Amino acid sequence: MTKTITAVSLATFVAMGVPVIAQETDAAIDTNVDGIYSQSELQTAYPDVPEDVFTSIDTNEDGIVDVAELTFAQNAGLLGS
Repeated sequence: MTKTITAVSLATFVAMGVPVIAQETDAAIDTNVDGIYSQSELQTAYPDVPEDVFTSIDTNEDGIVDVAELTFAQNAGLLGS
């Protein structure tokens, strides 16, 4: 339930147009340096996190995770410690 509430919170901020500070991707995770995180990149970086967590992180359901989505997930503890 916490994961759902967290995802809804992020979606709410995005929908409200809350500005997100431009950030660079983490090169250790974004291995192809395209500025976004694919599911395979995230699974390599966080192998113990179940697939449904990756789905919930992608709050805009575009098939990728951007810097804001990943940062929010990390800060919310969705990816472990």
